[in-house]
Amino acid sequence: MKNVELPAYFSTRSKGKVTLYVKKEYENRMSDKDIEGLFGLCTGPTSDLNHTDRHEADDSYRGRSTCKTLRIDSLGDESFIVREYWHGGMVGKIFKDFFCDDMRPLRELSVCEAASKGGINTTEIIAIVKSKAFGPLYKFRLVTREITESTDLIELLLHSEENGLFEQKKQIIDKLAKAVNDMHNVGIYHADLHLKNILVRSGPGGGVQVYIIDLDKSGQHEKISFESKMKNIMRLDRSVVKLRRKNRELFSKTFPVSKTDRVRFLKKYIELDSGSDKPIRHYLQSYNSNHALHKLWWCMGGG
Repeated sequence: MKNVELPAYFSTRSKGKVTLYVKKEYENRMSDKDIEGLFGLCTGPTSDLNHTDRHEADDSYRGRSTCKTLRIDSLGDESFIVREYWHGGMVGKIFKDFFCDDMRPLRELSVCEAASKGGINTTEIIAIVKSKAFGPLYKFRLVTREITESTDLIELLLHSEENGLFEQKKQIIDKLAKAVNDMHNVGIYHADLHLKNILVRSGPGGGVQVYIIDLDKSGQHEKISFESKMKNIMRLDRSVVKLRRKNRELFSKTFPVSKTDRVRFLKKYIELDSGSDKPIRHYLQSYNSNHALHKLWWCMGGG
């Protein structure tokens, strides 16, 4: 994994136990009052910044913490998202949003910057707030520019009859396969690639843009192995199956993603994966064996 360095176009500010890393092009446009508001993000809501909760539509896919839409007066009509870092699972019940690893958000920044340079649509991080809590423990807040007029794939699938998904499905599948392939080509392994972390936005002329977001805990490597590529692809595929399982009544008649659609994604990815020395049968064998194992796990009550 590559070393983490703060990009030269970010500046560092400190105030007491709080460190603020902010993109200079935004810092230069922000008022002192709004900079002060960013420093206060780790201590709770402040009157200096206007933010509202962004609630998810499906509790099954709610994130570890509630994101907030943030408006910064000196940046005009632009809107931003504040994301809190929280532990998941049993660890989260104990440590909540306290972390020992003070480099975690900087690693996410590094991966996001590498993705952008590689032509992958992802979130633009404009600021990181790091607050020393006590002892070796820290709290973090990540501020990103909001990808406006976009919809994550879960919302798109849950409301497929209303949003005309079927008219753009083929294009979305192809664009998503290319985005995942491009991500792997620049050496990025996504730690949590699932439907909620894929955003779709309509572009000019009826086209679509696909964004891969939430690169927390993801890593950039010199090369992604075949096994890691398939692990990413299968994580995404399982999230499709999971969505259907958790919404059986809604999808009792028709599910908007067929087995043919899922295989189409895999075949498109293989077509684009020119750097692989594995023949197509290796992909298909890995796909089928992985899916069979997880189907058994679900039948036993594991998911």
